[in-house]
Formats: sequence, structure tokens, C-alpha cells
Amino acid sequence: MQKEELKKKIAEKFGEKVTIDERSEKRVYIYVENDIWVDLADFLFNDMDIRFDTGVGLDDRDGVEIMFFFPVDSEHYFVTIKTFLKKPNPAIESISNIIPGAKWIEREIYEMYEVNFLNHPDLRPVLRCDTRPKDFYPHKRENKDEHEMARRKNDGDDRFNEIWGKPEKGKNP
Repeated sequence: MQKEELKKKIAEKFGEKVTIDERSEKRVYIYVENDIWVDLADFLFNDMDIRFDTGVGLDDRDGVEIMFFFPVDSEHYFVTIKTFLKKPNPAIESISNIIPGAKWIEREIYEMYEVNFLNHPDLRPVLRCDTRPKDFYPHKRENKDEHEMARRKNDGDDRFNEIWGKPEKGKNP
């Protein structure tokens, strides 16, 4: 589907609840209000037959921005839907009941940023190891200073030597 045709259909269906922006010839950004987030994803996925690719969260001082990406393969461009969730308890309706492939990325965003995807069928951490505190969300700004990190920021050389079995500089095994 051509970009202009798609933008027109989205504007007609959702009106003032969306803002459509095109920053490059390969991307169409749709800024959406939280209450129609699921409706827009459903429209793109089911009505427009655009596949879901992945999503991402970005921490901001005031909240978390959520972006989900839908590639229009036949025309070689992406539709990105974006919304903003206010802190301290960011929450939004899950699209995983409409798009099953979104389950994993919603779980990952939950684990990294503590975004509650309402009505998600299985919202539990994907990557968390047993030694990580339950209240630690590694990409949240607020948590960076509250928890001791398992690794130092600039420990690349030490980690390299550790992997290759070399002793630390100045130490004889």
C-alpha cells in the first residue's frame, strides 16, 4: 500500500487521536493517544494487512515512550506507532491478544522498564537471572543508582582476559 493512501486511511479512521509525521521516505510515524493504541495496531495488522516486526521502549525523565514497528514490505517502508506512558506507573493495554508475536517484546519491555501491559496473557520476565533483585528494571533511570551493578562500567579488558583465562595484570596465578 502506498504511503499516502495509508496515511489518508489512518487519518480518516482515527482523526485527531493520531498525529502522522514522515521524517524520511522510509518511515511513517504515527503518534497515538493511549486509549486507541490497540485499535490502531489492530487496524494496521488486520485491516491493512501490515505485519508486525518488533517494538522498543525508551526511558524519559517523565515516562516511557513505546514504539512498535510495522514494515510495509511491498513498498519498502516502515510504519512506527508511538505513544508515551507517564511515570511512576507506566501502563498500557497489550496488543498481544490481537498480534500474538507482540507477547515477547511486551514482556521484554516490561522487564527492562516496568511497563505494565494490561491484559497480557503471561507478563513475566524473559531474561532476568535468579540473582537479579525482583524490583530491578535495568533500563529505568531511577534504578541505575539504587542497585549495585554486577559489573563495572569499563571492565572490558578484565572481562576479555577472564574469558581467555589470563590472570589480571600484575597477578601471577
